[in-house]
This record gives sequence, C-alpha cells and structure tokens, in this order.
Amino acid sequence: MAIRDTILANVTTALAGSNVSVSSELPWNSGDVPLYQKNMKKFYLSETSQEITPLQATLGSDDVYQTESILFGYITVDAKNQPGDISTIVSGVLNSKNSVVNQFRRECIGSTEIEDDRITYIFEYRFAKVN
Repeated sequence: MAIRDTILANVTTALAGSNVSVSSELPWNSGDVPLYQKNMKKFYLSETSQEITPLQATLGSDDVYQTESILFGYITVDAKNQPGDISTIVSGVLNSKNSVVNQFRRECIGSTEIEDDRITYIFEYRFAKVN
C-alpha cells in the first residue's frame, strides 16, 4: 500500500466520530483559494514527493540510497469556533505517522497559520528508508 493511502486510512479511522471528515481529494486550488480553506473541517493530504540521496557508492551496481517521502496534510477550521475535540483531532493526525511501516524514520510536524477568521493546521509528514 502506498504511503498516502496508508495515512488516509489511518486518519479516517482516527477521526471517525469527530467534527472533521477526511477527503481523498488532493488539496488543489479552486480559483486562487486552496480547497482546504474552502471546505473547512475536512482533512486533505497531498501527493507524495520523494527525494533520493546516494549514501554509499559500491563497485557494482548495488549503490545504497536513502529515499525520503514527504507529504503535507491540511485542516482549516473557524478560528473563533474551533471544534471542541480539536486537540484529539490534531493528535490523531500527528500519530497517523506510526501506521507507515518499513521506514527507519517516521516524523510528523504540525504548525498553524491564521488568516482572516480561519486557522489552518498544517502537518508535514517525512518518512525515510534505505534501499
């Protein structure tokens, strides 16, 4: 299963019964407004981008590489009237990093941005493996 699919499945389970739903759509822009700002109280997850770094060159063709996969998740809510369970929601999204296996590094860093009367929670997932 792809990393994005695994995280979406885990976040869907973690947010079941909460005030935030999960979208399988990508967080694209509608006009000049990001979709996650238009459709508040909905979790969106980006495509996976990868960075491949050579770690060890060998004499044969079996060089060792580190593959880092990066995804971004977004939830926008009303800044003045946030869901009562927002801390549980944020915790569930942050902990969904643990559902991805076969990675030596699993990280999720959360940050927020406030614009007008909306607060956007941004989650940066980073996974790394050696191959």
